Amino acid sequence: MSARFDNFGSLGDLFPETEIKCRIRGCKNTIHISGEEAMHNLAKGQASRSEKMCEQCYQLFLTLQDKEVPCSKPGCTATWTWNRFQQLENAASGYGDTPPKGFCTACREEIREGSDLEQPCRMRGCKNTWVWSRRMQMQSSDGKPPRRLCEDCFQTLKKLEDRELPCRVKGCENTFVWNKYLQLEHLREGKSLDHPPRRMCASCLSKFQGLSNSTEPCKVHGCKGTWVYSAYEQLESLISCKEGETPEKPSRMCKECFDFFNAAQDQEVACKNRGCDKTWLWTRSMQLGFRQKGDVKRPPFRMCDDCTSRLKSLSDIEEPCQIRGCKGTWTYRPEDQLRDQLLGRKAPQKTCKACQEFLGSHEAMEIACGRCGKVFSWSSQEQLLCSLGVFDKPELCADCVQKEMAEIRPPEAKPIPKEDKYTIRIPQGGVWNEDPLIREWPLHMCRDAIARMEEAAIRIVCFGDEMTSCGSDLSKSWPALLEQRLQERYGQEYGKIAVLNAGIPGCTTRLGCRRFARDVLPFEPHLLIVSFAFSDTRMQHHESLKKENMAEHLERLSADFDQMCALFKQLPTYCRSLFWLPNPVFPQQDGIITPDWRENGRIDENARNFFEAHLRQIRQKCRNESFPLVDGRALFEIAGMQNAMRWMENWFQPNEIGLNNFVGWFENTIQSENLLQGAQEE
Repeated sequence: MSARFDNFGSLGDLFPETEIKCRIRGCKNTIHISGEEAMHNLAKGQASRSEKMCEQCYQLFLTLQDKEVPCSKPGCTATWTWNRFQQLENAASGYGDTPPKGFCTACREEIREGSDLEQPCRMRGCKNTWVWSRRMQMQSSDGKPPRRLCEDCFQTLKKLEDRELPCRVKGCENTFVWNKYLQLEHLREGKSLDHPPRRMCASCLSKFQGLSNSTEPCKVHGCKGTWVYSAYEQLESLISCKEGETPEKPSRMCKECFDFFNAAQDQEVACKNRGCDKTWLWTRSMQLGFRQKGDVKRPPFRMCDDCTSRLKSLSDIEEPCQIRGCKGTWTYRPEDQLRDQLLGRKAPQKTCKACQEFLGSHEAMEIACGRCGKVFSWSSQEQLLCSLGVFDKPELCADCVQKEMAEIRPPEAKPIPKEDKYTIRIPQGGVWNEDPLIREWPLHMCRDAIARMEEAAIRIVCFGDEMTSCGSDLSKSWPALLEQRLQERYGQEYGKIAVLNAGIPGCTTRLGCRRFARDVLPFEPHLLIVSFAFSDTRMQHHESLKKENMAEHLERLSADFDQMCALFKQLPTYCRSLFWLPNPVFPQQDGIITPDWRENGRIDENARNFFEAHLRQIRQKCRNESFPLVDGRALFEIAGMQNAMRWMENWFQPNEIGLNNFVGWFENTIQSENLLQGAQEE
């Protein structure tokens, strides 16, 4: 029997020896367990895991004693028991003898009676919550929950890592750290991490904090406005500048100038030289400069590029003095040469400076006749010729000279008296020279036109603005067409009829008064046809006019009209006057005949109303003064709007049909009002 169970003595050999961890949490030591002990534990129904401590923990356990530790609840004076087993685990976990946070019995009971609370996540943009447990509530000193992340944000945060991004300042090569908390906030705002924010590095931020916005003057000469040089722009300039150098401040416009510059458009302006049909470009920058001078209503008078090039190729020419016997010269300036070339003129005849000074310093002298003693005048011109040796000083008066000549030669047959030829003399100096717009003669008033007026039996002057001038082609203007029509109708009765086109584009009633003595009075017209309504309201320049200023402008134009009427008293008594109003304008109408219909842009609505008010005022003035009036606007509109638009070349000028209609209306008014009766009175 004993032999049968001999092998049971080695049953423990079936259980190998093992190394098991110490039962104390946090301890990394192991305990050696033999096979017999393992079998013994198994026989007792115990787990194979040992309930023993390692030798080190056991020795420490023997030295420990239970401790009373203050309750962790703020304000509670009670204690709780920190037993030695808990102390052993605390030491094994590496916390030494520092007790954990615990609660007394009363506080633990209070925790059991409380409840967990849902608190919002601290991350901006996140709508989730986290649980503020009863234990954490008990540990709170002020009863307020801490700021924490929800579980979703916390898990997302663990996956994120801080990133280095380039500084946003242009020219800076540094970086800044975009930490994971900021990345999480970026995500919660619904943004992608592929599009990180643009921020400054620490160095740029430090410099930026030392800067501040500064107010700088506008770069436009004459402007008193300012613009703000921001601290960020200053920082960019500082970064782009080399070390040790001071960055230059940029030159910019103020907001008002910048807005004007953006709204303005380059304009093609006619060359100032008469006879040249080319243009020059009035740029936005030039318009801005003129705006600072307070003159943006009209472009300046300048030459086109071709005229400028031609002018540079010309040089001063010394021309001989026109005085007989004088060997001096006068300087023919390039400007005068260019003007005469464009108009097809030859070099004028002028006196040299010495002759001018002689004539200016010598007045006519009174000398006595050597025969009869009669005093007669010796002109400065004859004195000049005498000083040049080409003229003898007179000794006899005109009567004595005539008697002497009669004694020398036989009497001639008495000539048949001829009718004196009518001569027109245009004055050279006057107030018109003070304004560059009217300084030169009207475009169509030339020597040939003056000669035709001298030879005509009936002289008609058309005095006005661009609606009278009608462009550079005289033959297509309504004054030229009117001359042909009147010649056909009244030629046999009166003889030759001449119509002078004295229109200057942009000329107002006020400027017309200033040139009245040059462009009207010398011709002693039998009929004067007048209109400045279009330029008076500056329709072609599209000026914005406020409603509150309209009455003031109308009052000024009324005074100008009265001044013009007062000048009519200087005309011959036989002269008749005829006023006329221009056709309607269509600045905002599309698709009418020519593509340049809206080439001048949109007209201001207030300016259109001002134009209408001015026309009404002229009608009333003409009725009060009993002046005949051709109302072009009314006559156009009577025919219907469609016909009126078919009569237009562009938004304000009539085409050939419209001009011929005007000529017919002028002819009918001249006939019905008997406006040529002045020729009979003369």
